[in-house]
Amino acid sequence: MTDSKFDEIFIDEQYGTYLRNIEGVIEHGYYHLGQIVLIKKLIIHPI
Repeated sequence: MTDSKFDEIFIDEQYGTYLRNIEGVIEHGYYHLGQIVLIKKLIIHPI
C-alpha cells in the first residue's frame, strides 16, 4: 500500500480514511486485550 493510500476515503466517506480504520482496528484490539486482563484477574482473585 502506498503512503498516499492511507489518506484516501475507505469504502464510503462516512467511514473516514484507510489510516483511521487501521488505527481503529488496533485500538479495538487493545480494548479487548484489556478486557481479557480484567477477566483473568477476576478469575484468579475473585471479589
